[in-house]
Amino acid sequence: MLAMNEALISYFDSEPSAIQGRALIVEARHPRDRRPRVALLARGVDGSRSPYEAPTQAPLGAALGIVLGVLVGSFAGEAGVVVGVFFGWYAGLLADLWRSLARCDLLDRVLDGLAPGQAALVTFTRPSAAARVERSLAATDAVTVHRFPGRPIEEDVTREVREAEEEVDRLVEATDRGEVGLANGAARIAAARRRLSVLEAVSSQLLWLEQLHFESHTRILCRERRAAPRWQARRLRARMTNARAAHQRFNRALEASRERVRAAAALAENSSGPSVGGSDGAAS
Repeated sequence: MLAMNEALISYFDSEPSAIQGRALIVEARHPRDRRPRVALLARGVDGSRSPYEAPTQAPLGAALGIVLGVLVGSFAGEAGVVVGVFFGWYAGLLADLWRSLARCDLLDRVLDGLAPGQAALVTFTRPSAAARVERSLAATDAVTVHRFPGRPIEEDVTREVREAEEEVDRLVEATDRGEVGLANGAARIAAARRRLSVLEAVSSQLLWLEQLHFESHTRILCRERRAAPRWQARRLRARMTNARAAHQRFNRALEASRERVRAAAALAENSSGPSVGGSDGAAS
């Protein structure tokens, strides 16, 4: 999954805003990047899922597999090189296919989490280029969160919540000390509240999806256990115990993040005052 680098998920209040954001990303791309790897995801106002096109990727796995196959097979002569090329190419294709399926799975999960009328851009990029993508979207209403494929998603949410908390604390302290102008401070706090709103919506959606997955998984395991012989039933019971423990760990992490989001949002609300109370765009 490291080959997928980093995924930047930018949430927008409408599909036209997301289309504008994609144009800005394309305009700000590095000269060597012929086409940024960006997927546009959207839900209609009726909740329908809009079709999307997953970004293409170079067949790095196949190329690397061929090279390694040649190197390893060369020790066995010409026949070894032929066999090495074949198996290296085949293993590399499987790796590329796995990467593509993992990307599509991530896109489906983001699309499932969108509210009706909402849209998102998912940009697959190198960590060194992430700041350029965020700068290009600074003029839009986008709220961008970082996803590191290969890490548990609750860890990414926890990290984003911690960074949002720290940002709110800095803004509130700077505003109270008069280090930023009233209008500028109010606008920045409103942006922080918008980010917190998105994080709360993401946490709630993940909790709901996890509950659906857990209930479906346990129903399947219960059905298999009833029809299984005694020796296999014990193993299925152990799998159910592990699934329940993983479900509880996931819920605890996400619930804690959601409570921290609400506390930070309350702090920002109290600090912003009535002047920005109506400017906070809900993301869900």
